[in-house]
Amino acid sequence: MFSEIKWRFNLAIISSILLILLSAFQWSLVDIVTVFLMIPLFGAVWVFFLCCVISSLTCLLKLKDIGLKSAAPIGIHVIAFLLVTYVPFTMLWLKADFILNKELRELVVAQVLNGELKPNVSHNSSLINLGEEHIGLSRGGNDIVVENHEGLTYILFFTFRGLLDNYSGYLYVPSGGLPEKFRDLNEDDTTEIKHIEDNWYLISHH
Repeated sequence: MFSEIKWRFNLAIISSILLILLSAFQWSLVDIVTVFLMIPLFGAVWVFFLCCVISSLTCLLKLKDIGLKSAAPIGIHVIAFLLVTYVPFTMLWLKADFILNKELRELVVAQVLNGELKPNVSHNSSLINLGEEHIGLSRGGNDIVVENHEGLTYILFFTFRGLLDNYSGYLYVPSGGLPEKFRDLNEDDTTEIKHIEDNWYLISHH
């Protein structure tokens, strides 16, 4: 059907799928390839996408010969660009991750509160490595942060664990507690706090 522009049509599909998949699963990939490699990976995919866009534009030179079929490759690129621009992949991933792992995270919270799980990372007395028993509940090493403030225990499960004080995650806040009590979340200009449901907040600090 698109034999006259076959290779450019195929490149349009491949580059668009790559960009959409990278945008949709970036927070899962960052745990595998690390933050340092995600930036050049994103850059490489975007450069490939833009090069394919340019090749797709040349198909329009065949408009008189093959009609609207010549616009198919660039149309695919436009759809892909609109998807990665306007579909909130990150928020959809965060909502799905919270729902799918809620029971397991609540189990970990209960184990921390009853003393079954205790800090076990030698260089940081606030960290608990969950090990293989609870793998995937906290990004960036499967560690959780436990802090006590005014007799109340706060627990953070990372969704992103960047450099220095750049992080985000699901924060368990005990009844009667405030998320701002945890770590540096009282810094309004660098903190975002969103209430999810009872005792749970989505937080980020940068």
